[in-house]
Amino acid sequence: LEDHLITAVWQDLPKALGMTEPAWWLVVLLPLIGAAIVMIAWRLPGRTGSGPLEGLHFDVTPAIFASVILAAFGTLIFGLSLGPEAPLLACGTAAGAFVLRRQPDPVMKFGMLMTALAAIAAIFGSPIVVVLMLAEFTALGRIPAAALMPGFVALGVAYVAETGVGGWSGLGSSSLAVPGLPELTSTSATDILVGLAVSLVAAVVTLIARKFGQRIAVMARSNPPLVLIGVALLTSGLAIAVREITGGSVNLVLFSGQMGTPEMLAETSLGAVALIIVAKLIAYGGALGAGFRGGPIFPAVFLGVGVAVAGTLIFPSASLTALVVAAVAAAVAAALRVPFTAAVLALMLATTAGAGHASAVAIFGATIGFLLRVALDRWEAEHDPAEALAAAQS
Repeated sequence: LEDHLITAVWQDLPKALGMTEPAWWLVVLLPLIGAAIVMIAWRLPGRTGSGPLEGLHFDVTPAIFASVILAAFGTLIFGLSLGPEAPLLACGTAAGAFVLRRQPDPVMKFGMLMTALAAIAAIFGSPIVVVLMLAEFTALGRIPAAALMPGFVALGVAYVAETGVGGWSGLGSSSLAVPGLPELTSTSATDILVGLAVSLVAAVVTLIARKFGQRIAVMARSNPPLVLIGVALLTSGLAIAVREITGGSVNLVLFSGQMGTPEMLAETSLGAVALIIVAKLIAYGGALGAGFRGGPIFPAVFLGVGVAVAGTLIFPSASLTALVVAAVAAAVAAALRVPFTAAVLALMLATTAGAGHASAVAIFGATIGFLLRVALDRWEAEHDPAEALAAAQS
């Protein structure tokens, strides 16, 4: 549904207006419409729930579902730089709460968690990533240990529903594999050394985006509408600037990053790649803190891909596939503090390009991203307790 709506708004509408691509004024107007929709959602019960800076949430009830989904609609369809995983979680938790609304509160919350896990597994195309996420969230104390095995089973059932069994084809599944990655037949010393470097850079870039989002969130407390509109305009301006300077599409800055990834992989100018990374960092950080609603994972993945592309342009002998895996693992681990999930998610991006040979760099990258995030959280605990509390919840 999201893909169809984005196509209708960003491709079909410009064509109907006689454009070959969205005109600059449309690139400005559409994110502003998204901001207006979010402000309407603020007036509904729940005021759009918790934000993406606080991580993934398993507590969206039917009472606040409308505000959360409306805000996500305004965010994702109209081009702001967040991912679809959070709205899917909201759909899952709200569905579980509705079905079990007459049950005792502990039973309802347990059911909400099970349906949320099944929902988010749909976007990753495999239950394995979500199994690891479940285990890591359990270890962090964010999910009760009693939910571990039932959640495991729920993910298996959801996967059967997606892929089908016997003569039934199922509901359909998605794939995270990135098209166009070169085949990786072995990992060289250059791949490992450059992989360590791009992992460090990708983690730092992601953490800068997160820090920028925290600053935007502080600003938004005093005047939420102004900051929301300001970030929408900033995102539009960055997208237009990148298009004019690099000749690429606005997809390189707008949206979650999934649509812009193939274009980023094909970029051959180091200056253009650096510009895109900076623009995406700002757009992502702004969306994290301004009040928009969506997930933090896929923009971090895009930043990791961008850093990997830059790495291969500087060190042409390094494998692009190995660097993508390393940098994405680092970026996701830095964004969510889930290193095992980050490593497997990064490997899934290269499933059609010899991902098995990149396992070591995935582990190294995820470790670097996680350690940098932990170090930043500890520094904030000493210097800014309020931000440390928010970080601990994400």
